[in-house]
This record gives sequence, C-alpha cells and structure tokens, in this order.
Amino acid sequence: MRISVHMSASGLAAYPGGRRIRVEIVFLTGVAFGLNHALDSGRYDDVSVYEVKRQVWDGTVFDFFERRLGRDVDVSLLHNDDRAELVREWQGYADAIDEEGKYGAVRNRLCLLIAYLLEGIQQRKE
Repeated sequence: MRISVHMSASGLAAYPGGRRIRVEIVFLTGVAFGLNHALDSGRYDDVSVYEVKRQVWDGTVFDFFERRLGRDVDVSLLHNDDRAELVREWQGYADAIDEEGKYGAVRNRLCLLIAYLLEGIQQRKE
C-alpha cells in the first residue's frame, strides 16, 4: 500500500478533513526496540541499503516491515495516518541526510531505520 500525505504550513501532516497528527514518541520507541531485536537476531543481515531506501522512497516501507520482518517488528499500534507521517519524515531524511556521516549506518540498513526513528524522536517537542 503506497502512502501519500500533504504538508501543512506548521510542518504537521494534513489528512482528509484537516486532521493533523504527530506520532507519539512511545510508538516510535516501540518500533525502534522491535528493529533493535530484529537486528540482534542476525536474520536480517542481508537487508541492503537499496532495499530499505527503495521502500522508503516508494512509500511502501510498512509493507516491507510486515512482509520482510514479520513478527520481529510489531507496527500494529501505528495507524495509517501515523504510518503516512513517518513515511513523509523518512522520505525527507533519505533525500537530505548523509546517513553514513550523520547516523553511522553503513552495513545493515535496519540501523538506518532505527536512526530515522531516533531522528524523529529528537525533532519532536513535547
């Protein structure tokens, strides 16, 4: 499922009906813990830079989570609007940030997704 969103002037994602959301930090950390578990399992050492970035750019990264990472990463608490917000954020990071230089994510791209989650947490203000 491809997800697309439109940005509002405030930097929050705008959805049909003008609803605006921010994914809660508790959900972001939960996904990061799941990715950390998947990374530690060693079952995803073959995940490539291209594979992850392609999924982010195509807006299909959550399909990738469900198809490729299965039960190791639970994204069930993220609703479609939460996922759309994260896809938008991650697409911006993929286009603008040197992930090797800033995040140190070189060998395993699950590390890149963890870095994207941490970047999103860092940019959120309570």
